[in-house]
Amino acid sequence: MGIFTRKKKEGSTNTFQLLNQNNTFFTPFGNNISKSDVVKICIDRIASQCAKLKPRYIKTEADKTVTEKQGRLSFLLKHKPNPLMTPYDFIYKVITLLLLNDNAFVYPMFDSVNGGLKALYPLRPILVEAIVDNADGYYLKFYFEDGQQFMLPYENVIHLRKYFASNDIFGGNGSSGDHEAILKTISINENVLQGIDNAVRSSMQIKGIIKMNGMLSEADKKKQRELFDIALNDSISTKGSSIIPIDLKSEYIPLTVDPKLIDKETLEFLQSKILDYFGVSAPIFANKYSEEDFNSFYESTIEPLAIQLSEAFSLGLLTENELTRGEEIIFYSERLQYASWNTKVSAIEKLMSLGIMTLNESRALLGLEPIEGGNKRLQSLNFVDADKANKYQVGEENKDESHS
Repeated sequence: MGIFTRKKKEGSTNTFQLLNQNNTFFTPFGNNISKSDVVKICIDRIASQCAKLKPRYIKTEADKTVTEKQGRLSFLLKHKPNPLMTPYDFIYKVITLLLLNDNAFVYPMFDSVNGGLKALYPLRPILVEAIVDNADGYYLKFYFEDGQQFMLPYENVIHLRKYFASNDIFGGNGSSGDHEAILKTISINENVLQGIDNAVRSSMQIKGIIKMNGMLSEADKKKQRELFDIALNDSISTKGSSIIPIDLKSEYIPLTVDPKLIDKETLEFLQSKILDYFGVSAPIFANKYSEEDFNSFYESTIEPLAIQLSEAFSLGLLTENELTRGEEIIFYSERLQYASWNTKVSAIEKLMSLGIMTLNESRALLGLEPIEGGNKRLQSLNFVDADKANKYQVGEENKDESHS
């Protein structure tokens, strides 16, 4: 099976070979930030929340009402982006690649016969090179772990970027990202953890030695060692002690072991620098967050990614004519909202009275199943059209109606 069967939006096709998805990122720790457990947890916290986003292919009509488009693209976004992934898996992987490499590339595979969209695949290249031809056309040349190379028009690839500043095409300072800043902190944190590990190990090592006074043959040394082992085992098993008696021919020499441990404040400071880099607060990292904690996390970290996903997928999958007609792909966040029960009830009371929410939408917010006839909207009679407010206030509306 080949995933690289892509037609340009004008109709031409290019055929490439299926990529091996079992390649790895950077193996040396000096470059692979994913080897840090703190980094892994931060990325998981972000990717798992982004994976709750609901991608929808919609169209905005002239009267501003939104309708969902039907067809293959809508099916892929809602149910099965490719044969190997659910929408949750797909978004999770795209965001993970973005956070690891400051870039994420998604390849839309089109049918070489009828030109229809078949699947969406996140790519894991080890390097991507930007190329410009004589006609100012942009191309991306992908290099993969197994040595294969493929070049695609830039417009045929969905490209997401993070820390997009120093490079004209890629996020960070290139296609593999710029990890220099975070690697410094990760390296220090790793050294601290290794120091703690070494301190624990050293505390379990030999605390002293027994010096045998006199010249002993090899046979006598072996016998003394066996006697020492027997005495130690007997002392521990029968007396619950690790103290053993020695005679005047032996001398116990203690070894001083004084391991140094890092204070709690230093450990928390190093971890907080990694958390700040990814936009994850301590409560979110520990999965012990309040309503305010999550709302702040959503607005500062998740919502910008949802906007970026919506724009990148709209530009990568839709033509200019479709975009002009008001069609777009939106990653909705309705499954993301974290709020207390009282906050949800208060929101329902206000939104339903304005006719914004249906009964079933209100029930969904509370985690309840939909009911028959629940798609109707209710609206309070306490509200009036702003253009007619003055007439209602002075009773002119009723006078007009009585004369009609």
